[in-house]
Amino acid sequence: MNRLFGSGSKQPKPTLDSASANLEKRIGELDVQIQAKNIRLREHHEATKRMRGPALQRRREEALRVLASRKRLEEQRSRLEQQLEGMQNAQAMQDNLQGTMATVEAMRTANKTLKKQFGKIDLDRIERVQDEMRDLQALGDEINETLSMGYEIPGGEPDEAELDEELAALGDELYGDSMLELEGGAADADKLPDFLQEDTSVTEPAATTTKVQEVAR
Repeated sequence: MNRLFGSGSKQPKPTLDSASANLEKRIGELDVQIQAKNIRLREHHEATKRMRGPALQRRREEALRVLASRKRLEEQRSRLEQQLEGMQNAQAMQDNLQGTMATVEAMRTANKTLKKQFGKIDLDRIERVQDEMRDLQALGDEINETLSMGYEIPGGEPDEAELDEELAALGDELYGDSMLELEGGAADADKLPDFLQEDTSVTEPAATTTKVQEVAR
């Protein structure tokens, strides 16, 4: 059945990464072959320095064949390098395109999200909130202005002349009391202390005792 209709399994399609890897592997193999040709050419060159006659001619012909083979390998390597460079450029373009597509998709998603979020915003409600905030601020200013106002004294402000007269009278009164206190203090200062004054309560009983003795005689 597989011979008639083919196999049902499909081979995975090659990608730029896999193709680039294959080219790099092939270029590496050519580098090894070119290095081997260089070694053989160096050997032929050293051998020709010691040879003469027909042997020298055969060695030179063999060296020419090795040189031609190396040249073909170098041409293959050059073509593979050009292919690899083209594939690397294509890979860079593909990466840039994928990055651009990802950026565009992210912008589309952000656009949808912004539209959904802006759809939930009510401009009229925002204006009402701002008006209420302004009203509250004005009310607060009015309250502060009211609290900062001074209170008037009942009956009006007192007359300065009356205050001066009361202050003068109060000064005279205080001055008179002070003088009386000073005079009283001076009078008390002229008196003798209690412990220096004569105690009459002690001498009177002695005189009475003397009179009683005279009567008894």
